[in-house]
Amino acid sequence: MTIEDAGTKALAVPDRVVSPTGIATVQTEHLIGDISDALRLLDAVERVRGHAHPLILGLQDAIGIKMPAALVLSAISNGRDSAESVAAQVGTTTGEAELAIAELAALGLVRTSPVLMVTGMGQARLSQLDGLTVRVLDVVTGILGPADAAQLIRLLHTVADGLESAAITATVSDQLPPTILHN
Repeated sequence: MTIEDAGTKALAVPDRVVSPTGIATVQTEHLIGDISDALRLLDAVERVRGHAHPLILGLQDAIGIKMPAALVLSAISNGRDSAESVAAQVGTTTGEAELAIAELAALGLVRTSPVLMVTGMGQARLSQLDGLTVRVLDVVTGILGPADAAQLIRLLHTVADGLESAAITATVSDQLPPTILHN
């Protein structure tokens, strides 16, 4: 059979249902009616982020390490024993995790041999961070009240789950099947 005999069907990707991936997965919900709704949502998120940024800087100053390093320290505290497993938990590359581990080791917060583990000083920093984080979250829940705080938690988990599944879908199905030509 030649291409001319088969018509345009021979040039097409095989018949299959292709689900949207990445952000397109989330966008299929059509939760935002028009651009003004989207802009108001982005403005609200930006306002919260703008107020949260000084809090994050304050937390970093109080514990003496940046948030990415604190995430790596927390991952090691949670039993991650290699740069690969730390990277998987934190959502970074193995090289970045190795660099962060080396920096934490230089500060005396982790030990890399005989096994990767958090030192006593590292545990103290994590305890400080936990205490300060609870105080910050207490301020947020105090602003909202118990019912609104519970609703915010549910909504944030819903958004995180949706973005997480969109990211997973995007990484799994980003590759298109090769075009099949029959001669």
